[in-house]
Order: sequence, then C-alpha cells, then structure tokens
Amino acid sequence: MNRAVVLANQKPALTEACDTCSATDFKFLFSKDSAAGIEYGIYECARCGLVQTLPRPTEEELEECYGAHYFQRRTDRGYDNYFSDAMRTQLQKVWDMNLQDVGFFQFEKLCLDGPGARALDVGCASGFFVDYLNRRGWQAEGIELSQAAAGFGMDELGLTIHVQDFLDFQPSEPYDFISLWASIEHLRSPLQAMRKISAMLRPGGMLVLSTCRWGLLSRSLGPSWRFLNVPEHLFYFSRSNLVHLARQFDLKEVGSITYGSGFTAFKGMGFFYRTAKALADRAVKFVGLGDMMVYAFRKDTIER
Repeated sequence: MNRAVVLANQKPALTEACDTCSATDFKFLFSKDSAAGIEYGIYECARCGLVQTLPRPTEEELEECYGAHYFQRRTDRGYDNYFSDAMRTQLQKVWDMNLQDVGFFQFEKLCLDGPGARALDVGCASGFFVDYLNRRGWQAEGIELSQAAAGFGMDELGLTIHVQDFLDFQPSEPYDFISLWASIEHLRSPLQAMRKISAMLRPGGMLVLSTCRWGLLSRSLGPSWRFLNVPEHLFYFSRSNLVHLARQFDLKEVGSITYGSGFTAFKGMGFFYRTAKALADRAVKFVGLGDMMVYAFRKDTIER
C-alpha cells in the first residue's frame, strides 16, 4: 500500500488508505487522547471528505476499550448500565421517534402483512431492538461482538444473537429489514459492511442506519464534540458521505432526519439546562443541523 500523505500540521505519514475511496491523502484536523492515554489523530480524506480516526487502533486497543465495563459505566465512551430497564425505555422512545420520522412503519405494515418478515440488527448490544422487533411481529436476529452484551440478550431475553464479526456472518436467508443503530462508525470497513448489507437484503428491502453526523457542530466543537470517542469511533460521516456510500450498492435514500444539539442528557439535569436542551434539540432538528442522523434506504428491486 502506498504511504498516505498528510497535508497539514506536519503530522507523520500514515500507512492507511481511506476506506470508502482508497485515497491516501489526508488533511489533519486535530488529535484527541483515549481513556488509556493514547493519542489518535482525526483526519479528513482529501478526496471524499470522510473524517476518520488514524492511525487505526490495534485489536488489543479495541479489546481494552470494549471490555465488559463498556456497557455498564457512564463515560463519554460508554453507557450507564446499558442492561437496565431505564435504558431500555429511553432507547425505545428514540426508536419510536426515529422510525416514525424516516417512514419505517409504513414499510413495516407491508412486510408484516406477508409471512415470515425477517430482520437483522447489526451491533445489537444486549438485543433490546431485536426484542422490540419480535414484539411487533418480526422474525428478528441480532449480531454483536461483545459476549457480555450478547449473553444478556440470549440468556435474559431468549433472543437469537450471533456473537461474531458482521463481515464474517453468513445468513441462511436474506432479510427484509436490516438496522444499524450507532454502529457503522465502529466498523473497520464501512465499505465492506455496506456491500454485505446490500447483498443480504431482499430486493425492495429496507436499511435503517443511525450514526453521529460530521457537520457544523462537530467542526465547531472539535476535540470537545460529544461523539468524538476514540478509539472506538473510527469514521465520522457527513450526510453526503453516507448517501454516496449507500448508492454504490443500489441503496436509495427514502427518508432521513438529523437531531441532537450537542446537549447531552444526564441524571439530575436542572430545569434551565433541560429547557435549553429541549429548545436547542427542536431547533437543530427543524433546520437539519443535528449532530446525529438517521437514514432509511431501500434496495433497488432490479438486481444489477
């Protein structure tokens, strides 16, 4: 592989190429230390504009990051007991809102009118969304790398969860619906993942994907942006980056929203903070400048 060229701030040359366009020229934006004190650079591809964490973390660094504590300790890099009923209720409210906004429920009605509607949640953690879909009539499965998280879903909720790397997964049948909730930014190759998703979807099937959005808020806040979580967040997509990637694999946008103003919810929020957050969240969603985005894509009905 050609050595990558860094275009700013005299940062050392990189060996990685951009995952989605294979370019080797990058613009250095800034750096941030991980919880373990390892410095990572945040770079923008000079060709396609995809922002990414470089150099890529090693397997050992990621294993340390995704330990059992990741789902049970509240930090900017993890969750406050992801397995709790409170977290489940909070997530369900988000799913209800997001799925309504991107037109999923109309698609769901058509699927559930027929027999055996199949769904897969990629990066399903403890499987709450898999259970959500099952309760609505889907035949849903999940896939998750964390044994601790997947074990909860299998043991406590009786779910079908495949504990393996998504890119190695070989399903027995195609799916009508695939979801990735805040997962694509964690994957080592979004390009390969999107190719695989398209291959696994039936013609006319739907993909719903959420991820943190690279845009005005992230550029303004830089290293202090709430979703700049290193090393686990490997890629930061803009709206155009994401749509372009999906189109390469015959996935057409059918609905999208942005939301999130940069105010992070926490226990014990005061009245003024809570009010400011509510107003700011409403404003950025209205103008499309939120720092989270949700997209719905449909696979072309004509195979190419």
